[in-house]
Amino acid sequence: MISIEAAKMPGFASLLGRVKAAGDFTLDIPDMALNIGGHGQGFIVHEALDWDPTANEDGTLGGSLSLGDDVYLYAVADPSGVATLVASKNITVPDGHTAETTRRIGGFHVGRHRPLAERYSTTFNPPTVIVPNSVWDHHHRPTCDPTGMVEVIPDQLWADIYLSSEDGGLWPSTIPLSRHGATPLSGSEGYSRYLDLPYLAANAGKRLPTLAEFFRYADGAPQGGENDNDTAWSSSSNSGRTATGTVAKAVSCLGVVDAAGNLWEPTLDHNDVGSMSSVDYEWDRLILENGRDSTENRGEMYHRRWRFWMAGGRFDNGARCGSRCADSHNGPGAVPSLTGLRCVAPARRQ
Repeated sequence: MISIEAAKMPGFASLLGRVKAAGDFTLDIPDMALNIGGHGQGFIVHEALDWDPTANEDGTLGGSLSLGDDVYLYAVADPSGVATLVASKNITVPDGHTAETTRRIGGFHVGRHRPLAERYSTTFNPPTVIVPNSVWDHHHRPTCDPTGMVEVIPDQLWADIYLSSEDGGLWPSTIPLSRHGATPLSGSEGYSRYLDLPYLAANAGKRLPTLAEFFRYADGAPQGGENDNDTAWSSSSNSGRTATGTVAKAVSCLGVVDAAGNLWEPTLDHNDVGSMSSVDYEWDRLILENGRDSTENRGEMYHRRWRFWMAGGRFDNGARCGSRCADSHNGPGAVPSLTGLRCVAPARRQ
């Protein structure tokens, strides 16, 4: 067996570069040294350029990549000391292998891509590819689970590709997921803007974005239409939300889907009257009597009639929906079916 002294240390991982998208459906893999399986189990991974996941998989990909796929890369221990690479849709262990003989080293999302050259284009049909800024590895990733996320500020911030949907867990342990083709959560499930949405985000190790961060990751997404759903789910005749990723053109230049239309995105930014007059302050139980824990006694809130900044627009806002759409009249106590959730997370620091 090849002796990899440093990689014999449990948890050790060293990459000479980053895993990156090479072509529409291939990757460039850097040289690595890894520990797989604990004490003394050091392995190397040789550089692989234009590496094809579909030719090196465990059977879960079915020989091809499809819109909405989340794929994980595993290093598999080998007696030679040179680990092999396997792609899988499994987030824990690839089929046919065990946790003791594999280590997850990266992954990517297959989605629609809008290049900068097609920024705000209403005629461009984004192709399905490995989303370049969704590719992550052991070092280059957000602090949370990277599934369904894209890097939107280099080495600083990652954002969910899709509006959040529920994982099926019971409140208050529900974890929001970023998935293609899912029903995005909203006040229709009883979530309040002020109390519950930030709680959900925290369950996933994430937070709500700021308005400035929304403007960043929504950039390039075309404006909605008044009487059609061609560029965003925004037609004035729509009666409600739609599944994430329904509108093919509704993707930003950073790979974020439905940043315009479908559901409002709450942000961390607030707006208040800015007055110190006592008449502008009020004790308010309404905010705390809404949401998933509305039956619990949790005190009262003393505030200056502040409001949430929301972004993107909703399913029937027509041409008002867009990458710079924002609204600050939304009360924090509301539980509206018009409001969804998109989460962000900081980049992992090495």
